[in-house]
Amino acid sequence: MEKNGIHRTKKDDKKYLSIIAAFVMAGVLFLFGYQNVDAEIEDRHWDVVVLGDSIIGKEREEGTIHEYFEEYSGLSMLNAAFGGNCASMGENSYRYSYYEESLSLCRLAEAVCYKDFAVQKADLAASQTKAEYFEEVLAGLAAADPNQTDILLLEFGVNDYTAGRRLDNPEDRFDVYTYGGALRYAIELFREAYPNLEIILVTPAYCHIDGYENCLEEDFGGGTLDQYADMEKEIAAEYGLDVIDVFYEIGFDESNIMKYTRDGMHLRSEGRPVYARFLADKIEELAERKSE
Repeated sequence: MEKNGIHRTKKDDKKYLSIIAAFVMAGVLFLFGYQNVDAEIEDRHWDVVVLGDSIIGKEREEGTIHEYFEEYSGLSMLNAAFGGNCASMGENSYRYSYYEESLSLCRLAEAVCYKDFAVQKADLAASQTKAEYFEEVLAGLAAADPNQTDILLLEFGVNDYTAGRRLDNPEDRFDVYTYGGALRYAIELFREAYPNLEIILVTPAYCHIDGYENCLEEDFGGGTLDQYADMEKEIAAEYGLDVIDVFYEIGFDESNIMKYTRDGMHLRSEGRPVYARFLADKIEELAERKSE
């Protein structure tokens, strides 16, 4: 075929038709994908939704942190924490089916604020290393309506620390490849999309990883864990947010860490009610202070 002096073959025609079809399909998926996500949102209220890591997210059977929290506080909690994830992005941030990155705080904040969990769903469908509870938790988070949520807890830091992620970038406050930049990026997203949502930061818990020095001495490349806790408190001050300071105030230290954890990090049955009680008491204190 020749038109306007340009010779086109049947192969070219098929190529152009394929491109057109791809754009049409993308438009259909874009339109109906958003409609489907919106349709899945539940008409219910949550007192607290928590995004975090395995400190809160790992245990999903009997005696979980969110069960204890609801008992102690009288508040409902959606536990949307995923084990293994960071606040910040890493070198695999755009690698398909690498769930640790699509479940980072940055990517989850985007999914919640844009109401589009397609990347997370695709990653989990392809992942061979996901935990059993991940898909159920993702579905619960996708169904939650931030407009019907009172408090959003952001509990991150331990995995950023062990991954050696940089604390901050003085030249770019929103560098999502740093812990501080990732927190700021997520806070900005949530504040713009849901201005009535109360955001409370939760510092990481003291830990001692087997085979290494304790977290006040071991530096995996970004600093010691207390520096991550301090950075989080600084960012809370930047934005005028409340912070629940687990690292310095809950009472975990080198003398008792194995009493509360089974491996120096993940809470055993003796540690989970202590952690949940601490969260419940602090949230009650914050509520009382604001009502005065």
